[in-house]
Parts: sequence; C-alpha cells; structure tokens
Amino acid sequence: MRDFVILGSSVVTPPPNPQHRHPIKPHKPSLPKLAPFSSSSAVSCAPLSLSHHAPSSNLVHQFETLAEDAFDSAVDAELLAKVVLLGVREKNVRTVIDALNKVQARGISLSPHLHGSDAIAKECCRLVTCGHVEEAVELMEVLSRFQLSIRGLVHPSDIIKQCVLSRNPILAVRYACLLPHAHILFCNIISEFGKRRDLVSALKAYEASKKNLDTPNMYIYRAIIDACGLCGDYRKSRYIYEDLLNQKITPNIYVFNSLMNANARDLSYTLNLYQNMQNLGLKPDMTSYNILLKACCVAGRVDLAQDIYRDLKHLESEGQIKLDVFTYSTIIKVFADVKLWQMALKIKEDMLSAGVSLNTVAWSSLINACAHAGLVEQAIQLFEEMLLAGCEPNTQCFNIILNACVEACQYDRAFRFFHSWKGKKMLGSFGGGYNSNIGQGRMHNVTTMPNGISNSHILSCAERFPFTPTTTTYNILLKACGTDYYHAKALIQEMKAVGLSPNQISWSILIDICGASANVEGAFEILKTMGDAGIKPDVIAYTTAIKVCVESKNFMHALTLYEEMKSYEIHPNWVTYNTLLKARSKYGSLHEVQQCLAIYQDMRKAGYKPNDYYLEELIEEWCEGVIQDNTEKQGEFSSCNKSELERPQSLLLEKIAAHLLKRVAYILAIDVQGLTKVEARLVVLAVLRMIKENYGVGHPVNDDILIIIGATKVDASPAKHILEVQESIMKLLRNELGLEVLPARTRVALRENALPTTKMGFQTRRPAVLVRLKVTKKSLYSWLHRK
Repeated sequence: MRDFVILGSSVVTPPPNPQHRHPIKPHKPSLPKLAPFSSSSAVSCAPLSLSHHAPSSNLVHQFETLAEDAFDSAVDAELLAKVVLLGVREKNVRTVIDALNKVQARGISLSPHLHGSDAIAKECCRLVTCGHVEEAVELMEVLSRFQLSIRGLVHPSDIIKQCVLSRNPILAVRYACLLPHAHILFCNIISEFGKRRDLVSALKAYEASKKNLDTPNMYIYRAIIDACGLCGDYRKSRYIYEDLLNQKITPNIYVFNSLMNANARDLSYTLNLYQNMQNLGLKPDMTSYNILLKACCVAGRVDLAQDIYRDLKHLESEGQIKLDVFTYSTIIKVFADVKLWQMALKIKEDMLSAGVSLNTVAWSSLINACAHAGLVEQAIQLFEEMLLAGCEPNTQCFNIILNACVEACQYDRAFRFFHSWKGKKMLGSFGGGYNSNIGQGRMHNVTTMPNGISNSHILSCAERFPFTPTTTTYNILLKACGTDYYHAKALIQEMKAVGLSPNQISWSILIDICGASANVEGAFEILKTMGDAGIKPDVIAYTTAIKVCVESKNFMHALTLYEEMKSYEIHPNWVTYNTLLKARSKYGSLHEVQQCLAIYQDMRKAGYKPNDYYLEELIEEWCEGVIQDNTEKQGEFSSCNKSELERPQSLLLEKIAAHLLKRVAYILAIDVQGLTKVEARLVVLAVLRMIKENYGVGHPVNDDILIIIGATKVDASPAKHILEVQESIMKLLRNELGLEVLPARTRVALRENALPTTKMGFQTRRPAVLVRLKVTKKSLYSWLHRK
C-alpha cells in the first residue's frame, strides 16, 4: 500500500487536555475567537466571531493566518479539526490540503473531532460533481493520513465514473487505495474501462492495481481478461495468461473461462486452454462447456458441437451437470447458422423434455433457422408458439419474421404484419404512399398456415407485446419496395417522423432501388442528400451507385464516382473493382483499355485478386482487332487455353499494363521476357494497336521498334522457349501483318549479384546475349497507311 494508513471510525483518540491547549498568540488581535467546537455544531454553526458579510478574500486570509498559528510544533487536534472545517466551508480546499501537508501526522487523529460532520462529505461530492475529481481525491488522501475514515464521504461509483470519462485510471486507483475494499474497486475500475472499450486505460489500471496488492488476486486477472475480450484484443489476454504462468501462478476456473471466452474466435486456442485447464486438475463447469459451444458456433464446427452436446447429455444423465438454457440456445444457434432447422427443432424437444423453458434467445434462434432455410410458414408457426408460451419477443424476433417474408417475396404480408405490430396510432401517419404494391384494402385478410394456426394472433400481438421499429426494421421493408422509388422515399420520411435516422444501409438500398428503375440521377441525388444530412457515404453506398451507372451503360459516371470515392479516401472493396472491370463486354478504344488496366493495377495494389481470365479475354479480343481477317488464327492463339493464361497473378496483364499505361505515345522497345508465345503475341499486338491509334491522332513513329525476347549465354544456343516465342512473333509480324522483321542480338553485362565467383573470391563479368527482333520504321509506316 501507500505511505498512509487507513483507519475506520472505530478508532477513538482521547480529546486533548484543555490545560495543555496552546492558545492563539495575543500579538495578533485581528484573529477571531473560535466558538467551542462540538460534533453537533460542526455542520450548522460557523465560527461565531467571523463576519458573514466579510469579503471572501478576507475570510481566506483569516483562515491562512489561523492555520499558521494552529500548525506549530505542538498541534492541537481539536483546533486542527476546526481549521479544516473552516477551510472546507469556505470552499478553499487547496489551502486545506497545502496546510495539512505542512503538518506531520505524528499519530494525530481527526476522527473523534470530525465524527458526525457532513461538511467534508458535501464538499467532496461538490468537487466530484463539478469535475474536480483530482482535488477531491487529494483531499481524502491527506485526511486519511490523520486517521480520518473516508468511507462514505463519496460514493465510489461516482468517482470511478468521472475517472473513466476523463480516461484517468491512475487517479481511480489512487482513490481505491484509500478504502478497505480496494481489491473490489480495482476490478470495478478495470471493468468500467473495458465497457467503454478503452483497453489502454484498463491495462494501466491493471498494472497500477498489481503494485498495491500483496498477493495475486484472481478477480483482477479475470477483470482485465474480460476487458480484453470486450475490446476484441485477444492477444493481450494471451500475454496476461503467459505472464501468470511465468510467475508460477495457477489460474482458477473462472480465469480460464474468461480466457476461453476472450479467445472464442480461435477454436484451436480455446480447445488448447480447455486441455490445459484439465491438465492442472481443474474441473470444467457449465460455463466452460457453454463457451466451447460458442467457439464451435463461431467456427462453424457443427460436428464438434454435436460431440460436445452428446457428451454433455451423457454427463447430465449421470447427474454430474445440469444443462442450462444457455447451452440449449447455443447449440440451437449452431444448427441455425448452417440452416439445419430440423436438428434445431430436435434440440427444442430436448429442452422441453428436460423441463427447461425456452427464452427469447432460443426462440429467436429457432425462428431464424427456419427463416434462413426459406421456411416462412414454419418460422411464423414458431413465432406463434413463442407468443402462446408467454415469452415476450424482442424487436429482433419481429425483424426476423419480416425479413423472412421479404426474402420469400411476400411483400404484402410483410407490410401487413408491420402495420399491425406498430399499432393503430401510427397507421394514419403513413399517408397514401403505401398504395403501391401493398393493397391496403387487403390488410384485414388473415392467412391460414398449413397446420391450421391462424395469423390473426400474430397480427394482434402488438396489443400484448410492445414493438418498437428500429432502423433495421425499415431497412428490411425498403427491400420490399422493389422498383417503387417513391414508396421507398415514403418509408424514409416515416423513419424520420418516428425519430429514426436512415443509416448507410438505408441509403444504399434506396440507391439500389434507383438502379432497378434505371434512375441514375436519383442515385447521384441520394449521395448528395447523404452528404447534406451529415452522413459520409461509405464504400457500400458508392459501390451501389457505381453498379447503378454500370447497369445503365453509363461507364463514365461510374468512373467519376470511382475517382470521387478515392479522393475522399474511401477505399474500394473487391465488389467495387469487380463491378468496374466487368462493366464492358468489349473494348472499343485504347483509352477504355487504359482505364480498365489502371483499375486492374489499383485492385492488385489493394491486395484483391481479380478474375484475370475474364480481363485477358477482353484484352485479347481488343489486341486481335489489329488484324482485319484473323478468324482462323484466333483459334490457334485463343486464351481459352487456360493452362497457359490462368495464373495466381497474370504476368500478361502486368506486361500489357506496363506498356499501355506509359505516358509517351510511342514505344521504342517491347519486353516480352518470361512470357509464353501466346502471351507475347498479345503484348506485341497491344502495343501495335496503341501505336496505330496514337498515329491516327497525330503521333508519328520516330524510330524502329525492338522486341526483347530473352537472354542467353555467349557461344550458347538460345533456350527452346525463347526460340518458340521468337518464331511465333516473326510469323505474326511477317505473315499476318506484313511487317519487316530482322533479328538483332546485343551483348550486355550481367548484374554483379548474378555473376559467378572465381576460386580467388572475385566475381567475373560474363556478357550475355539479348535475343531481340527489330521492326523497321519504314515497314511500320507502310502498315499504318495500309487500308
């Protein structure tokens, strides 16, 4: 602990003998005489000789002068208490703190003289309420040195709350150290920072707490691990676990459970913790098994979840454990997530057989299992059973039913349920916007399910259970609007009328509706409306708007949105890139190819893998367009030969992009090293097409073109694949395009890091021969002018 002592109010120090009291020095006549002090008069009675009409600064001066006299070498505890109360009443806490710091405690106890006084408590509460928490804690720290119990002065939760809001964990720990139940407050402090998702402050509180503990405290370890789980930082929880093991501290079952829960997204690590727990002789409890099931649910391991559930049923039959509703709910969710609705219903029967009543989570999971499988009637039947069982549904249950109807294209039914659930009071506020595609006149109809249960009970459930629509509810209904843009806008208006704000998803759905009705201008208007409403469009909104432009054959608008989102530092996702790359079925100009290759390279740099084969086919078609009549040749050099062209990353597209995206309009060298003969052909054709289009807009050909095929050693024959590529390109240029092609070899020195080393340790420079082809400028001019 710190260098001060905490004593309770039971410690009583005998009052000082009046004969030994040190009177106020007579040579200072300006000092007032204090009235006799008693515990009953401490709160309500001010010093009688003080003028209540004196200026505040004068009162402060009188208190400081009195404090100097009172704090001489021999201190009178009763007079000291009077001085403290005087300063507190005058709200001069800083002076009280500074004055008390000048006095050594020497076993002085203020508790007998301040017992029953609430002036200090009121002032501490005022300081905390005004945000001066540090001053309040400092006052309590200095008073505790004079054996005054600070328990009850301020409610601990008030100070902890203020410290959490100001992100001051050290101050919170300082206050906790003043109380006898400090170890409990340490846990509360760490937990509160964890709930605020402030893991940095929680860790600081954790480290500060450990310094004030004599022995390891499992509650604190569990609190910080739970905070790591809440903040989603499982790595920190593992470091804490390893630190415990390094200190030879054996965690208890509760710490292990918290560790498993914080790492539930990593099934292998969770299972390893489970095994370590058993190796240490700790017996898993029901919470341990529930967390294991949760980890299986997150990992989608239905087989392992079934094995655990089977083992649990066996242990229950032997009377070792008792399955709770959380266990059943978790295993139901495991089956629901993979659409195994029949197995989920089987767990429901097990619950009822074991006498365990289904809670809202269990019913929601069951309804969701059927809804995910597209079984709308089964989902509604379960919802009906839930209501008959007296279990109060939450908004999520209502949303699941609505979404099931929408996914099954039962839009009229979804709106009918929605109108009934939200109550008659809101029905009239919707206006005439709902006449389209809904049929308000049919809202009184009652649907009968195959098993004979009527929907009327569901339609009237709002009379018994409150239903408050959320933004998610309206987002589900927006999907049911189909292509009716005005209907969707009416829903948006109603959202605002009931106090809900459309989110990113709401606007994205509205943009998608614009696309379904080919309303490009509407999509742009919605993006502007989002900005005006203070909602920054996200990648989903932009991608949806880009999709609208693409489907409307307005590629330039799509590119405009693409550049705009990048200028706002909104990173495109895989869907954004893929939508743009698939926007064209063919390329008509060099500019279009350059645009798509730029997008392709952006996609590669962002770490996404595009469909190279799809883009290669389009590039190939554009490249082969250089040859007027090449129907027969395309069969031989078609990119349908996927074994050559399909690669994890297309070198062909990278080569083409490297040439076509150069700023210069004319190219003096074409590098096809490392390419197959099919790929080399396409690169050469791409460059020739670019030269042809640039020549048409006034860019002349200034020199011969060199095609670099590969490198070979001096006095050695070129490799087989180099000869194949050379022969293929020469046939293309001579036979199909009528260009003059000449072989051209050049000796070049290899790079030093690729040089062989002699026996003496020196590197030798061995020249290599570049195998090249030269296309003459004269033949290029002839080809460019040929019709």
